[in-house]
Amino acid sequence: MGTNLPLIDQITGNASPAIKRAFLNPGMVFPTLDHDGKYRVLGFAMETIFQRVAVTDISSSNSWGGSQPSSDGDPGEQRPEGSQVWSIILMCKVDVFPDMANNHHILHGGCTAFLIDMCSSLAVVALTMIMKSPDSTNVESFPLKFDLLSQSLNVVYHSPAPVGDSLRIVCTTMPSTSESGSNVCVRTEIWSMHRHCLVASGVHTMMKMSTRSKSSISRL
Repeated sequence: MGTNLPLIDQITGNASPAIKRAFLNPGMVFPTLDHDGKYRVLGFAMETIFQRVAVTDISSSNSWGGSQPSSDGDPGEQRPEGSQVWSIILMCKVDVFPDMANNHHILHGGCTAFLIDMCSSLAVVALTMIMKSPDSTNVESFPLKFDLLSQSLNVVYHSPAPVGDSLRIVCTTMPSTSESGSNVCVRTEIWSMHRHCLVASGVHTMMKMSTRSKSSISRL
């Protein structure tokens, strides 16, 4: 995509401009309040690796709840009648730099897990924003509220990504309704744009932070 496009137009998808604007600087989606009372991008790899991540697409889909029969005729999952079922696909891109690599000059497994963790969290924030304001006329103000903690993160490594490779990160949230409970699950795939192959995939499950935890924990 040409760099002469306005920043907001560099994020494709059917999300509203107001939603896209919140993700122009992904690091500031998870800001830290410093000792001077100012919000900054701080934390593990946030000022370096995550600052290089760019959101490229935010797309949402929704359907109405009810019976969801499977192809073999099984009644399938029952969702609340009249409820909207939402799903988000959020895509990011990032290049592999030397500080992201291991001693063999390929993307470090820990960095891979970090990218899956953070980018899937971006998808959950986008999902939350759209579910709260489907018409996108009342988008949550900064700083964005994020009251979820990681419960599990399972990663499968498929192929190496050497320094200099360009990665596309595709995060898909599992269908969710406002009545579906406190857990959210996101499936993420990291693709090599140079070699057109899957680098890693992961499933990130998050749970609601308890009221007691909110006062002492920002985010895992």
